[in-house]
Amino acid sequence: MVALAVTRPRRNLRQARRVYLARSVLVIGSALMAPAVMADETLRVGVYNNPPKLLLDGQQQLSGIFGDLLTAIAAREAWQIDPVVCGWQRCLDMLERGDIDLLPDVAWNEARAERFGFHHEPVLHSWSQLYQREGATIDAVVDLAQKSVAVVGGSVQERYLVDITQRFDIPVDWIRVASFEEGFARVADGDADAAAASRQFGEWRAQKTGLESSPVVFQPVQLYYAASPSVSQSVLANIDDHLARWKADGDSLYFATLRDWQAAGATPSPGQSGWLSWGVAALLGVLALALVASLLMRRRIASQRMRLATNEAMLATILDSVDAYIYIKSPDLTYQFVNRRISELFGCPADAVIGQRDEAFFDAATAAEIAQVDRRVLGSGEKTTLEERSVLKHDGQVRTFLTIKMPLTVTPGGPPSLCGISTELTEYLEMQSRTHYLAFYDALTGLPNRRLLMESLATTIDQDTRGNQFGAILLVDLDNFRLVNDLQGHASGDQLLINVAEQLREALDSDAMLARFSSDEFVVLLEQLGEQSQEAAAKAERMAHQLMTTIHQLRNSRSLPISASVGLSLFNGAASSLDVVLQQADMALQQAKAEGGNALRFFNPDMQTSVLERANLEADLHHALARRELALHYQIQVDQTGVTTGVEALLRWHHPERGWVSPAEFIPLAEESGLIIPIGDWVLTQACQQLARWSRQSAHAALTISVNVSSIQFQQPDFIDRVEYHLKQTQAPPDRLVLEVTESLLMREPTRVRHTMLKLREQGIRFALDDFGTGYSSLSYLKRLPLDELKIDQSFIREVLTDKADAAIVDTIILLAVSLGLVVVAEGVETQAQLNWLKGHGCYRYQGYLLGRPKPVDALFE
Repeated sequence: MVALAVTRPRRNLRQARRVYLARSVLVIGSALMAPAVMADETLRVGVYNNPPKLLLDGQQQLSGIFGDLLTAIAAREAWQIDPVVCGWQRCLDMLERGDIDLLPDVAWNEARAERFGFHHEPVLHSWSQLYQREGATIDAVVDLAQKSVAVVGGSVQERYLVDITQRFDIPVDWIRVASFEEGFARVADGDADAAAASRQFGEWRAQKTGLESSPVVFQPVQLYYAASPSVSQSVLANIDDHLARWKADGDSLYFATLRDWQAAGATPSPGQSGWLSWGVAALLGVLALALVASLLMRRRIASQRMRLATNEAMLATILDSVDAYIYIKSPDLTYQFVNRRISELFGCPADAVIGQRDEAFFDAATAAEIAQVDRRVLGSGEKTTLEERSVLKHDGQVRTFLTIKMPLTVTPGGPPSLCGISTELTEYLEMQSRTHYLAFYDALTGLPNRRLLMESLATTIDQDTRGNQFGAILLVDLDNFRLVNDLQGHASGDQLLINVAEQLREALDSDAMLARFSSDEFVVLLEQLGEQSQEAAAKAERMAHQLMTTIHQLRNSRSLPISASVGLSLFNGAASSLDVVLQQADMALQQAKAEGGNALRFFNPDMQTSVLERANLEADLHHALARRELALHYQIQVDQTGVTTGVEALLRWHHPERGWVSPAEFIPLAEESGLIIPIGDWVLTQACQQLARWSRQSAHAALTISVNVSSIQFQQPDFIDRVEYHLKQTQAPPDRLVLEVTESLLMREPTRVRHTMLKLREQGIRFALDDFGTGYSSLSYLKRLPLDELKIDQSFIREVLTDKADAAIVDTIILLAVSLGLVVVAEGVETQAQLNWLKGHGCYRYQGYLLGRPKPVDALFE
């Protein structure tokens, strides 16, 4: 890298002479004191262009802050300076090989300290900073997103900025430049938004190039002269000596050099002088030699004292900032040092603690225990880690500490002191205890929760495998508890649960376990009920009735009567498992609830058989679609002339082992399990495909297909989109698709249902109200909803000839439908007499076994 020629600003003649004479005195004095072996020593100094810290002047001599200071030191030590121009990385490589002796402006780090020699006194304290154009808004690293930043390629600034922006995913356009000067120029020219540089360069050049510093400051460093491993340590020692003396004097050459480069922005040039000035300087130097030596020694001692005081203050600050209790005790166990946390713990300043023993701060038992441990550590000479429980005198609270104690040599050859570092665990252990409580106990009632119950039950069953003792699980559920929350509020409901828990706990024996299993469900675990099942059942039944009576006697804040249902299951370890016992108790509870509540039911095997059968059927239904076991059969609908007007699609399931499964058996199961959604979507797809095929056949083009839609399927948020998708995919005519809905659907969210029906009606889709007369729909719904058909339930048609009430209902439905302009379809027509009666009363659309049974589409028109 080529050095830039920079000229130092001219001073007036008088100032130049005064500075020159002062420097000459020091030069002569230093020359007289320098060892003979150092005289005329040539130092090869690496130079790379990094103004204002380091550069070459117009005469190819060292310049810049580091260059001027090293030139002054060399003059005093009679060293010859041989500048060697090199790039930054090449300079480091040459220094490590010994091709150069010194390299100025090097930041110390551990890796470099292993490769090079360093003096102790830093030349400069510096840092890196981002500089930007005036008016820019880069206030933090995150503001660099989508901006361009100029950095010196391979520099520490580049490595730091690239690393931190990548770590936080901040996209930056990096512009690699060869020097800080080039980076500032790119920003000034508008090619970059900001540039990274050292603090000295920024202060030197930012204002002149129209840039300003940003708040983004990073990488504080100390800068030194780094030496090759082959250079004598005396060279670094002499550099340290000069820097220390100069820094102690505010008017020294060191501070004058800094002021010159900060104020100027140009390279100083050495002054010129005549022989007379050199003679006067030599004379003054000889006379001042003794005084300089004396002052040097005093300043060195003062500097060492200041450094020691600074280190002590720094160490005290660090120890006071640590969130731990740190102390040092003398060999006789009196306190020698305590940090701020110890003072806060004892409630008195550090001065009042020093010289005291533990008896002044802890109770007698704690102090004796601490002293015993301290003596053991000092006697063994080994570090010890232990958990201490201490009681302070001033508050009596038991505190727990994790403490590390170790011997500490303070005076060489003397007995060791004791160093202790303690971290308080009191809050952590309390939190741990609280966490354990929350994990295993119910927060509202304080009872064991489901987790603790399951563990206890598993342990009980496991222990009973070694004997024949019976146990019992009682599942206690409050009847109509939701009414309490709905009518009186959740606060009243919570208080009721607390009261129930207290009363049940008092009613149970001490060896019984009571737990809260869910919202209003409690579980009682009874053990050791005897080896005979009848005896165990009798004991469990008596306890269950006692609990039901206890709950029944409770009243909440508004005297609402309370009752409970109980499901009871016996078990012994030889033939029971955790899941089975709970499942049996739950089935017994459901039977008790189904019979109106306020009842006790034992589990019996028939209940389990029914539940398992239902579970197996549901599992098979999950695979029915994938295995193609489902099929659509169609039942025709005819008018009064006998012409087929449409069909109803009816879902059928042929199980590979069970054969045909009744729809009354598997459709409710599909609705409860949620399988009705994919199954209903499949039915809709098949019906649309069939409509599309018929639309291309003139004989069947006018036929409609009615599809039953489950209320669960109808209320899906994407139901409209799914219907439109199937129509579009199959190209089926929408006006031939009839969606059959039930009265129960119309009762749920009528506004939303009406909106859905109207949206689909816009596509041409028609709607039929299925099983009319069996529900509780309001007649106002019939008026507001876009219905096309009413289907009279077959339960009315079956008795229309023999039951006057059914006949009146059917007649009324027909009249109602006609008045609303709806088509009436009678379901379940099985005899000619029924058909004739319907025709005579104005019903002209029929469906039933008399007209045709449900068939596959291939056999529908045979």
